Amino acid sequence: MTAGPEAAAAKPSPGRFRLPPPRAFISLAISIVVGALAAWLHVPLAWTLGPLVVTAAMSIFGQPVFAPLLGRRFGQLVIGTSIGLSVTAVVLESIVAFLPVIVVTSLVAVLLSGVVSVFFAHFARLDRKTAFFAMVPGGLSEMANIGSLVGAHAEPIAVSQAMRVALLVLIMPQLIVSLGIHGDINDLAVQAYLTWPMLFAALGCGIVGIGVAWLLRFNNPWMIGALIGAGAATSIGLLHGRMPYWLFATGQMFMGLAIGARFRREMVMRLPRLFAISTMHTLALAAMLLAVAFTVSSLTRLDFASAALGTSPGGTTEMAVTAQTLHLSVGLVTAFHVVRAFVVNGFATRFYALFERIRLFDTVANWAALRKD
Repeated sequence: MTAGPEAAAAKPSPGRFRLPPPRAFISLAISIVVGALAAWLHVPLAWTLGPLVVTAAMSIFGQPVFAPLLGRRFGQLVIGTSIGLSVTAVVLESIVAFLPVIVVTSLVAVLLSGVVSVFFAHFARLDRKTAFFAMVPGGLSEMANIGSLVGAHAEPIAVSQAMRVALLVLIMPQLIVSLGIHGDINDLAVQAYLTWPMLFAALGCGIVGIGVAWLLRFNNPWMIGALIGAGAATSIGLLHGRMPYWLFATGQMFMGLAIGARFRREMVMRLPRLFAISTMHTLALAAMLLAVAFTVSSLTRLDFASAALGTSPGGTTEMAVTAQTLHLSVGLVTAFHVVRAFVVNGFATRFYALFERIRLFDTVANWAALRKD
């Protein structure tokens, strides 16, 4: 099953469908102001990063934040539909051509996660099982749930997975822009915005896709389903154009609000050391996968920026939006993450058992001890 970065650092509560408290709208107002300022300053992914930083800061300081579930769902619908509009017949052919590369990089990502998890377990004082599920780039809720089923501790997994998604969405756009690397996919930039009838048609296709994905029991039907629905219509020529800027920015904003709200004060105060160590090891894994991206780019015709986003341990939605914002190969970037999500979420426990059987964790630990001596 495909999956994306579904939020689940916090357990569901009966009040999750209620309106936010009045004071939470203060965080929304500040998020809009900061997002607009970041957009004015031409910060990549401004409408995600601004609300993310504001919401995370206010949540950590114990203030109520605006991050309703329905808002997140709406944002996923908008973003999934927007990405689907880039899935032309040519893009589909490219995805099929790159499928072997995508599968191999997914397996490499799992292997490198296993290696990094040995060091993470040591420095964070976690058992290896918990460390592995905390490091492997799968869905936030999926990794915590799957890990707990096999005896791992859910909370450290949720913390580390939330840090992974937030860190990568903060770092990757700025890194690509600062290095001056870019792709040559400019079709979306020159397309006209969707007319109102076409916009409603596109969102309708996205909703149909969500329904199909829900019936097929996908782990993240909202974003992936909307992408499939709009992508199918676009690939056969029924849709053509791009999402209006104001609506795309709104979808980004709700995504940033949802990520920031995961950083609850009680969790940060209880596990401050884990947050710091998780950050360091997430960056180490990201650096390794950046080297993988360079190898992929060198051996194929895929530009380095798209390869970097595709192999990045960031979340599906966040990396796809980054690719679209920077006019990169959004279809391929999304395919990298969807396939990896399928591999990781579907076979994570089997990978852990395999690594134990071939003594990967012990080998890495012994090697590290020898190097230390």
